[in-house]
Amino acid sequence: MNERLIGAVFLLMLGAAPLSAGGSPPPGALAPQTAEDIDFADPARIARGKESFEASCASFCHGQEPPLFIGRKGLEPDYVFATITEGGRGATPMPPWGGVFTPDEIWDLVAYIKYMGTLKPLPMKTDGAPAQQADGRK
Repeated sequence: MNERLIGAVFLLMLGAAPLSAGGSPPPGALAPQTAEDIDFADPARIARGKESFEASCASFCHGQEPPLFIGRKGLEPDYVFATITEGGRGATPMPPWGGVFTPDEIWDLVAYIKYMGTLKPLPMKTDGAPAQQADGRK
C-alpha cells in the first residue's frame, strides 16, 4: 500500500473509533430526515426554533410573529422544510437557508412555524392597531 492510502485508511479508522466505542456523533449528524420522525409539539424543539427564527428569519425578512404563519394550521412540514432548505419561489422569493442551518435546526424552525399556525390572528383595534392579547402578544 502506498503511504497516502495508508494515511487515508488510518484517518477513516480514527474518525470511526468514537462511534464504535459508544461515543455520540456530533449534533445534527443524524438528524431526522422526514416529518414522521419529528415531535413538532416538543416544547424544547419549538423553543429552539423560536430562537433561530427570531435571530435570523425575523430580523432579516419576516418580522416577529408574521401574519404569514399565524393561524395557518395546514402548512405541510416537508414543504416548509424544503422551502427553508432550498428557498422559496414567488413574487418575493426566499433565499435558501440549507447552507446556514443544519437539518435538525431546520426541523426546529418547522416546529416553531407549526406552533405559530396554532395561534389565532390578533384582533384589530378600531384604530387599526393590533390589540393586546392575554398571552402578551401585541
